[in-house]
Amino acid sequence: MSDFPTFDELFRVGRDEALSRNPAITRDAIERQGTDANALVAAGAASADEVIGQLATVEKAVYLDSAQARQLDRLVFDRYGLLRKPAAPSRGTVEFTLPAPSPGSFAIPINTRLSTSDGRLFLTSASATFPMASSGPISVSVRSALAGISQQAKVGSITSILDTVSGAPSGLTVTNSLATAGADDEEKDDSLRDRARRFFTNARRGTVSAIELAAVGIPGVRKAAAFEVVDSLGRPAKVVQLVISDAFTEQLVDVTPVPPAYEAQSQVLADTVFQGLSDTRPAGIYVQVTVAEVILQAVMLGLTFVAGVNVDQVALQARAAMVAYMNSLNPGAPFERDTAIERLRTVAGLFISGNEVLSPAGDVQPALLQVLRTTLGLTIVTTLQPDRALQGSTNPDA
Repeated sequence: MSDFPTFDELFRVGRDEALSRNPAITRDAIERQGTDANALVAAGAASADEVIGQLATVEKAVYLDSAQARQLDRLVFDRYGLLRKPAAPSRGTVEFTLPAPSPGSFAIPINTRLSTSDGRLFLTSASATFPMASSGPISVSVRSALAGISQQAKVGSITSILDTVSGAPSGLTVTNSLATAGADDEEKDDSLRDRARRFFTNARRGTVSAIELAAVGIPGVRKAAAFEVVDSLGRPAKVVQLVISDAFTEQLVDVTPVPPAYEAQSQVLADTVFQGLSDTRPAGIYVQVTVAEVILQAVMLGLTFVAGVNVDQVALQARAAMVAYMNSLNPGAPFERDTAIERLRTVAGLFISGNEVLSPAGDVQPALLQVLRTTLGLTIVTTLQPDRALQGSTNPDA
């Protein structure tokens, strides 16, 4: 018998019980459709089957892997205090422009209704003043009136002003020179389960993984990767780089060459995430938030050392210099071997020949919405001097 008996199994149990209690009843009388005995045993089995079905539903709702939809919502809130991320609106900025300088100043109120060419509604999320003698452009932040992934607006698609702007001269126009960012549908079950599984391991706030988990808990964020900034000796420098991506970042990387302006536009989403981390990041630690797709890049260095130096310490400084260089790159910026070698020239104790970067073998060019990142663990040093062995155990990061 399975974990939960089927109707046929319940009917068989009822039949066998009836036969054992009344020898005058035959098996054929119970199994033949339409007899009184058949109806009585089948009715009992059907009732038991309904109860078993309800028990199965309740049992399913108490396990993270099997609970679904609202059952999962109740489970993760009761156990972890987590809520499913709601659908997120699209956010961005628009520019208001006049064909000629304005004869007087006028206000553009908050919640002024704007529209895209295909009818999606946007609202200004802040008020702004159009100054006298100016023709613009005046930038104003906006958000979509509806939430969901379909509310993303392409460059130049917000073009209509639906409300009358009091005091505005005729000819006032609006457009968005940058794509909006952050739109997303309600969180799926798999994503909510993943956040719940990671809850207890990241309950001690302030860790790198806790910052990542807090970031993906913000509506509109799909992925997050945090990297500690290190100083010249490989020690934490009290700054964390957090790279996030929304529902469109990977699509835009894969599908079409989007202008770099998308990264600047998505800074609205980055600002939202930064504010949402105030209860998670350590006190005194700055978290720099960037919207991009992370590409982890390993680096191998072949070094030659000046005689008499502490080989392990100089090697660690070289690794830290590579991490600092790689992690300073903006989305779309390439890793250039020549620039990396110039960074190594700042490390005292190295003899630079120009062939220090063994891997990657050449420059690395990411897509416009991709960003290269590395860690001390991904940056490896070998020595080109057989008599200069590296003792990795002396490094602070082992």
